[in-house]
Amino acid sequence: MLLLPCGFFGLWMAAASGSDRGSPALAAEWRDQLAQFPDPDSAKAADPSMIVVRCENGDWVFGRTQSSHGVWLRGGGTVVMRDSGGRIRAFFGHVCGGDYLPGSFGRLPDLAAFYAAVVTDGFVEHPLQ
Repeated sequence: MLLLPCGFFGLWMAAASGSDRGSPALAAEWRDQLAQFPDPDSAKAADPSMIVVRCENGDWVFGRTQSSHGVWLRGGGTVVMRDSGGRIRAFFGHVCGGDYLPGSFGRLPDLAAFYAAVVTDGFVEHPLQ
């Protein structure tokens, strides 16, 4: 009888553990997708799940993230963003939920502060070719 609860708990732990490693293949795929959009409004119109962060000085970032929670998710821990400077950057780390973007919980003054928040949140930049 004890075997059933223990088995369920083990399955739940395996499913919830997921990955923070990120995926170079997913980052490249999303880089190509984000390159199509010149600004957050066009990205959001094409894909309502696109995450947008606007800074106090008018800078912006939009992108996609893959949650780290769930072994069934491809590329857990991947974050790819396009910013108002035209750069597309990828970061790998712990993504807590599918719509989590580092630094998105508070209004930041500019892109430099945004990227500082990304690093402070423990993300490591993945170079995109």
